[in-house]
Amino acid sequence: MENRIRPAPRSLLITLYCYAVLALAAGLLPPLVAAALRLPEARTPVWLVSSALAGGLALLLTLQRRPSRPLVLLLGWLLLVLATVQAFGVSDLPALAAMYALTSVLASLAGRLTGRPRKALVAAHVVAAGCWSGVALMMSAVGLVALTSDDIEYVASAYALMETFDVSLLAWLNFAATLSGIGVALTSEWGVFRYRWVAAKLAISVSILFLAFGWLHDTLETAALDAEHLAETGQSAERLGSSPALVAAGFGFAFLQLLAAVLLSLYKPGGRTRRGRRLLAERRRARSREMPVTVADLREVARDVAELTLRPAGGERLPGWEPGAHVDVVLPSGRVRQYSLHGEDPDAYRIAVLCEENGRGGSAEIHRLTTGTRLTVRGPRNHFPLVEAPAYLFVAGGIGIVPFLPMISRLDAAGAEWRLVYRGRSLDRMPFSDALVRTYGDRVTLLPSDTHARPDPAALLRDAPAGAAVYCCGPEGLMDAVASAMPAACPQGTLRVERFAACGHSTEDGADRPFEAEFAHSGRVVRVPADRSLLSVMQEIDPTVDRSCEDGICGSCATRVLDGLPDHRDDILPADERKRADIIYPCVSRSRSERIVLDA
Repeated sequence: MENRIRPAPRSLLITLYCYAVLALAAGLLPPLVAAALRLPEARTPVWLVSSALAGGLALLLTLQRRPSRPLVLLLGWLLLVLATVQAFGVSDLPALAAMYALTSVLASLAGRLTGRPRKALVAAHVVAAGCWSGVALMMSAVGLVALTSDDIEYVASAYALMETFDVSLLAWLNFAATLSGIGVALTSEWGVFRYRWVAAKLAISVSILFLAFGWLHDTLETAALDAEHLAETGQSAERLGSSPALVAAGFGFAFLQLLAAVLLSLYKPGGRTRRGRRLLAERRRARSREMPVTVADLREVARDVAELTLRPAGGERLPGWEPGAHVDVVLPSGRVRQYSLHGEDPDAYRIAVLCEENGRGGSAEIHRLTTGTRLTVRGPRNHFPLVEAPAYLFVAGGIGIVPFLPMISRLDAAGAEWRLVYRGRSLDRMPFSDALVRTYGDRVTLLPSDTHARPDPAALLRDAPAGAAVYCCGPEGLMDAVASAMPAACPQGTLRVERFAACGHSTEDGADRPFEAEFAHSGRVVRVPADRSLLSVMQEIDPTVDRSCEDGICGSCATRVLDGLPDHRDDILPADERKRADIIYPCVSRSRSERIVLDA
């Protein structure tokens, strides 16, 4: 993955600056609850160091447009560790709120996680939440036993056990599950406040925290002390009064809340929040908005390959993009085609187009354009991003080299381990081949077919380092060969491909079956016939639904799935995500279930 952080949004910078000021104030002012402090002498130094770290990180993100990723994340982790020490070691209550704020900051800085890092974070959340629920169930059961027992010795032992678990485990598990959950939400497509079920889970965890610190912990402590005193004096358990009932009810209620959080994770009911719908609408408008551009430069970079430099025709600045992104180009004829972006100019989009003899006319039309021609573009979108990996192998065929150019530039600048194998008909038909060899030397292997035999994909993959991310783009035969060899030759690696045309994913028996589609926003249920696409039915209800390639390769029509099982027939989702049940590309995909519920 790239070793540079994207420019930080203003809201994150404001959060860090405010945190630095508040941490400084907390260190200089008296504590809110002095009696609760365990290490009062450490309180002020920890707050002052936290203030300095937060201020330094905020300045770094302000002064440098793309600072070092390892440095930024190191500072972020140090801030979170200091807040944890302040909360649990020093026991200063304001640090509890600081942990929530810093987890959000750190997750935002980490950006969108994919592959193994995301799976590890999800696993940490599942384990923490499972342990929290299990301990809460055990506490509820012990509390119920103490409520129904007449033996004061037994009751005293039960409360002593509950108090030990309450102090040593429950608080830690609460924060581990909650903070890892916030991290998962912010580093995935869910977002903390975009979906009702995610927001409800956060509200549940925070309410349990307030219940515990505000009332339940003290109630349990009082009951434990009273039971111990009664046991020492040989008195009856009845003298405890209402305390056993309050303790059992408190922990039972907390467990039921946790059970509700588990069910929310499993069934994901409720759809988007108002903020989530607004963000989705803004994203769709950004995706489908056509921005006027001018062909500022057009030159031949290889035989039958033209490179176009597109600059904004109006006063608007072109949206930023990351390696692997593409744009939709709307041609003068009305044709819409997708092309990968490359180049370093932030004020222009640069694309390279192969003139295909047997194409659908788009590439030929582009090759007839002249400097000064007005076009429009949509996007950019990125379904081919860099993932974090210990090493990278790029396998390119012909014009498939284009999306790899910015990836290789980014990785080389970060000092990452990578290798490029570049195949083409002949050197004069392989764009950017000379520049690649001149810049990167022996990391680049050129294999023109007029002078070199076809490479063995299995041999290439066997030579890749363990855990390598393999990227492939080019002719269908090349991508199919690499995909076929991947499981046996590189089982520990991950494969990412980007196709120029749909490869025709279908059900096992190849049949298109009718199904029902329910639209959550309107509540309408419609029948999707076997001979019609889901997208065409959606557009009858909402004509603004975005469409572009209609072949399942551009991703413009991506729609959230709330219930049901999608039949993925697109060429966007990688192999390890084709069982996802939370998204569908309705231009080509259908439903395996009788009904599918869409967030539309």
